[in-house]
Amino acid sequence: MNKDDVTISLSITPTWSILKEVQEKTEKYIRKKNVSTEIIEATIMCASELVENAIKYGSAKTGHSNISFDLGIHENKIFIKVSNGIRNEHDAQNVKNHIERVKKSNDPGKLYTERLMELMENPKPGISQLGLYRIAYEGEFTLDYMYQNKILTVMASRKVV
Repeated sequence: MNKDDVTISLSITPTWSILKEVQEKTEKYIRKKNVSTEIIEATIMCASELVENAIKYGSAKTGHSNISFDLGIHENKIFIKVSNGIRNEHDAQNVKNHIERVKKSNDPGKLYTERLMELMENPKPGISQLGLYRIAYEGEFTLDYMYQNKILTVMASRKVV
């Protein structure tokens, strides 16, 4: 995503209370773009899930205490990019593994359902790890990532139909 394509760019303090502001700003922006209710809801969900992950797994210890959030539409595609410092390599690897599974799958709905079944059989309080699968399945967003210098950037994009 080029800087010219970004319409919302936020530097967010990683607190749970910021989620409402992200949702409101995302909704306000996307409603002005004359898109379907389905795309509005999917974009808000995607933005929320990505920021939630950044809050959960991010770290101020890396010297990057804020979360960077960018949202824009360019050439009929919605782009969301969230960057944050990572607490440990295991968290970064976990996110990368989930995104790679989504990228390689022809059926994100199957991944989502499999993860739900795993959670029902072996629940782990506070750790669902459903968000990325939800983004791909329910939101129909394509996911990608970059990881450099202890900064994880997750990118999501979807065509505006």
